[in-house]
Amino acid sequence: MKNIFNYFSIVIFLFIFVFIVLVFFNEKNRNDNKFSNSVSMESASEQILLGSSLYLNNCASCHGNKLEGQPKWNTEKDSDGHNYAPPLNGTGHAWHHDFETLFNIIRYGFKKMDPNYKGKMIGNDDLTDDEIWSILAYVKSIWPDSIKDQYESTNNN
Repeated sequence: MKNIFNYFSIVIFLFIFVFIVLVFFNEKNRNDNKFSNSVSMESASEQILLGSSLYLNNCASCHGNKLEGQPKWNTEKDSDGHNYAPPLNGTGHAWHHDFETLFNIIRYGFKKMDPNYKGKMIGNDDLTDDEIWSILAYVKSIWPDSIKDQYESTNNN
């Protein structure tokens, strides 16, 4: 009888220990992955891969296949008087914006921020929220480590 009691005590202790460890690591992963819409580390590469494909299909025609932007993006206007598409690879200014702002630019274009905006970045209603988060995860994955570090310290993401 005493052996059964000891056995059950050990099993209960192990169960409680495993439960506490799982809760701790789940909370840590949730806090570490804000930039990618709270995905687990295991699915982060899948999200970036999806974001790469979505970027090529929806963004590359203006921002370039390698996120390099258009030449003279910060010095000249196009023939319609609009700004050229900036680079998204960390050499432009996109990383100065928090991800909520970048999400809204992709979703709604600049019209949401400036009702008088007449440029070409008009947003994309065809993308789901998860697809936009995937594009942003991909864009961030391309940034140099120094830009990622600066972004993290500025935006607490």
